[in-house]
Amino acid sequence: MRRKLGLRLRFALFFAALAAGGSAAFGLGAWLGLTRAGGPADGYIIAWLVGSFALIGLAAWIGLLFDQNVAQPIRGLAADLLTRARADVSVEIDEQPARYLGSIGPAAQSIYRALDAARRSQERTLAEKTATMARDKALFEALVRDLAEGIVVIAPDGQILLYNQVAVEVLGDLGIDRPLGRFIGLDPVLAAAGRVGHGPGAAATGGSAPFLTATPDGATLLSGAVTSFGVGDERLGHVLIFRDATEDLRDHAALDGVLTDILDRARRPAMAIGAVLDVLEQAESMPPADLARFTAALRDEVTRLGEAVQAAERRQSEMSGSRWPMRDLDPAEILDGLRAAHADIFAAPDGEARDLRLHCDGFAITRLWDKLLAALTCDGGRSGYAFGLDPEGDTVNIVLRWDGPAFRQSLLDTILDEPLADAYGPYSGRDALRAHRTDLWIAPGPRLVMPVMAARGASGAPRRDRPDFYDFTRRGAGQGGGLGDIAYVVFDTETTGLDTRTDAVVQIAGVRVLRDRWVRGEVFDSLVAPGRPIPEASSRVHGITDAMVRDAPGFAAVAAGFAAFAEGAVLVAHHAEFDMAFLRRIESEGGPRFPNPVLCTARLSAKLYSHETDHTLDALAERYGITLDEAVRHTALGDAVATAEVFLKMLPVLAEHGIHSLEDALAFQSA
Repeated sequence: MRRKLGLRLRFALFFAALAAGGSAAFGLGAWLGLTRAGGPADGYIIAWLVGSFALIGLAAWIGLLFDQNVAQPIRGLAADLLTRARADVSVEIDEQPARYLGSIGPAAQSIYRALDAARRSQERTLAEKTATMARDKALFEALVRDLAEGIVVIAPDGQILLYNQVAVEVLGDLGIDRPLGRFIGLDPVLAAAGRVGHGPGAAATGGSAPFLTATPDGATLLSGAVTSFGVGDERLGHVLIFRDATEDLRDHAALDGVLTDILDRARRPAMAIGAVLDVLEQAESMPPADLARFTAALRDEVTRLGEAVQAAERRQSEMSGSRWPMRDLDPAEILDGLRAAHADIFAAPDGEARDLRLHCDGFAITRLWDKLLAALTCDGGRSGYAFGLDPEGDTVNIVLRWDGPAFRQSLLDTILDEPLADAYGPYSGRDALRAHRTDLWIAPGPRLVMPVMAARGASGAPRRDRPDFYDFTRRGAGQGGGLGDIAYVVFDTETTGLDTRTDAVVQIAGVRVLRDRWVRGEVFDSLVAPGRPIPEASSRVHGITDAMVRDAPGFAAVAAGFAAFAEGAVLVAHHAEFDMAFLRRIESEGGPRFPNPVLCTARLSAKLYSHETDHTLDALAERYGITLDEAVRHTALGDAVATAEVFLKMLPVLAEHGIHSLEDALAFQSA
């Protein structure tokens, strides 16, 4: 009973009991006076009523003052201490509300300062102890990121624990704790994993087993190997290393086609030539007319055979580029290496770095430019060397400029005809250019220009490396675990107005929160064409204009993408009823479904801090010591990030109030 009654309610009951007891005492005094002294009863009753009402009013007034100056400040101090103890909030306690509590406010402030000092000391100690682990972690991350092949680590149930950038480029928008089966056919992988450690094939591969699978749409074929890991007899997961084998199989089929075609086209002329030669050998003498006819036939068949060989040569040349070891890379890998090798002629970096990626054999291109630079410097009389990148359609021109005489064409031809490097055997620089389906020429300026294919999908947009791409702390799956074991998508919308029935969404953004942290890099952010003009007053708030959404997709398409992003997660928003109203409306119009549970940080705050009256996002951020970026406030992504940070601070406070599961949180916010 005592746990159910709040502090303010107990104080209210105390003053109510005091008023009731005083009224009863007045009544008893009036009754005793009436029985002892006698006289009219009306006077005693009036005296009792006046005294009782005066006492009740006095008790109510004193109780209100007590509530405002004692009960509420005590509750506020308790909530502030609890929040700072559980949520690691580095904001000093406001002592002003507790000014009438004597030394209680300063004492609470001292407790917080001691707690904060102890926490900072502990953090420093932990930081020192984990310095080596941090270095190992950085090395691990660098190795995984820079692997030329895709790598994914999954739990036994197929949920992703780790992935690298190559895997994202091959498979699409991977995410931690998402099912890998959404991106590839998982059955061949699991079947291969079951063979690890069983049979001669597994032993021969050193504990790994090969697999061949495809994406769900069948457009991409993947070839790789899977290895299982665990402790003792318990399997903790599988490591997949793979590559896109689609072009390899296509090239293999094309090569088979070339061989089949040349055999078919060469078979008839070869047989005809053999027959003509047999006739010529057997004939001791042949009339000139017959000899001319046979010679013409022989010449025709030789021509056909030559044409077949030339056609095969052209096809082989076209295919050589796809068989060359190409990969997507940053141009800096080439240019920085050349500057380092020729530091004596490059005074400083040229500042040409841009958000561009190339698809090429980086070593071959670097080696070819290295030979050209060596020839340029040996030829003498040149200075002021500078590299530049010039995007042009599907290619990026690598341009070398200098001051001085132009490069001689004869010297360029000589360099291109030389072997490229020992590792490439007889292949020359010209072979490398042919494989890249490009050329190298001398241009006025003077300049050397080499176009190189841009990476697929590289259109000037920066490559989105993800800061968080692994998580080995997985304790459970689904929504049956504690609040800290659940995947959340914290989101926000910007709209044309505040009427959920008639206004429309112009932007929606969300971030993922997983196991008590915001997964940076797993972000959904999209402008939306609202299908109506955006009022100027709304544009002043969120900064989105009609021009910005002119080419944006409609809300049905964007909502479908957001539904996929939020699949299996709990949705979290500040004043979630408003944002969910637009999602429910698109549901009713036949759009994607959102069966996700929903939590509202505003409603949770109102329950956790019922003594407070301000539960805006800014107020919560101030309460938890979170600094909001004003440059992105009132944008969907900026507010989603701010809400995520608030929600992460709120989780331990919820746990302190006995809210440990999703069911508890849903019931708590609805109570």
